[in-house]
Amino acid sequence: MTLNRRMMIAAAGLAAGRALPASAQSNASKIKSLASAVQKAIQADGLLVLPAGDFVTETIDIAGGVTITGIPGRSRIISASGKPVLRIATSEPVVISGVSFDGAAKGNEQALIEAQRATDLLVTSCQFSNTPGTAIQLEGSGGRITGNRFSGIGRTAIFSRDATGLVISENTITDIGNNAIQVWTSEPAEDGTIVCNNHIARVDYTDGGTGQNGNGVIIFRAGNVIVEANRISDCAFSGVRNNSGGNCHIANNSISRMGEVAIYCEFAFEGAVVSGNIIDDTGLGISITNLDKGGRLASVANNVVRRCKGPGTLKETSGTGIHTEGDAVITGNVVEDVRDSGLSLGWGPHSRTLMATGNIVRKAKNGITFSMTQGADVVMITGNRITGATGASIIGYDHRDAVTADLGLADADIPPGTLIKDNLVS
Repeated sequence: MTLNRRMMIAAAGLAAGRALPASAQSNASKIKSLASAVQKAIQADGLLVLPAGDFVTETIDIAGGVTITGIPGRSRIISASGKPVLRIATSEPVVISGVSFDGAAKGNEQALIEAQRATDLLVTSCQFSNTPGTAIQLEGSGGRITGNRFSGIGRTAIFSRDATGLVISENTITDIGNNAIQVWTSEPAEDGTIVCNNHIARVDYTDGGTGQNGNGVIIFRAGNVIVEANRISDCAFSGVRNNSGGNCHIANNSISRMGEVAIYCEFAFEGAVVSGNIIDDTGLGISITNLDKGGRLASVANNVVRRCKGPGTLKETSGTGIHTEGDAVITGNVVEDVRDSGLSLGWGPHSRTLMATGNIVRKAKNGITFSMTQGADVVMITGNRITGATGASIIGYDHRDAVTADLGLADADIPPGTLIKDNLVS
């Protein structure tokens, strides 16, 4: 894009006070200058180059295509009142690059950048910090949020609702109050957001709850979301939590030190693939649950799950490697060093069309457990390798009570209809 001389002159004029001016007059002048420069850029050739410096501003509305680029780490836009710094509402291309956004720790919990129906948005190489609210909030928007740094965010780093072709990638997100990335839809619907290659660490649950906060990536009702190749650590609840999102793919993530369940598919989700993830040091490894709410249809394959220790953030969390309930296969996984069950099939009557085959379970209290409560479906448990179980290798339960002997032993009395064979136990 050709650099417009007028935009360069306007931007240069903004650099007059690189330290924040003390007088209200200077602040007011600077606020007006930045807002005016943005509007002139929109009306001209769409390019505004910010020099190094601190720029305090009220909300700037962007209703047309524009590129705002700064010097990474040196061009700072600071909220004057805790309200949004940029409010974007246009389908034309908007690029924000190399700018640092600072919420100035104001009490208002609105986002630093708000976008509504911004369908061609790129935010890259920016920094977001020091806000009690959210850094970027998107409504009905698409584009790319890539290569940014978020830290000291009181609520959520990136919150998208009803996306239209969104990629969230290669961001570093640390020290977050509630959730690092939220992908929601207003009603259950296809969303298609891709969340990949992000570094996420230290996510708390400031607003409390039993899982709606404290997550690396949380999906709510959004379908066809892909969460892949992220490094997620030290979250109060889950690394990836899918609540009621259909056809979600959670793959090849590295997740450690979770306070509850590392990967959770819950409530009315329908269709999930959880594959190739490495999970280490958590309460429960992978939970595919809530058949009672319509949660069903999953493949849990080729994951490595280690050190599931049970209660952390919630006292009721079980130390289980992998748990499933409805229409699911568990295959090719390696589970090691878990407090309770290596693999768990069903809970109470919530057990339907479940199969565990070709898995390795080492050092668990019980290798594989399955539900035999009245109403539970029969299960298929074949070709697994179970070693070092301190309780039983394979055993049926009615909720928390064992109701069979060890069914992995030779000549065990297998319940009618259930297929348990070719498992190697030692």
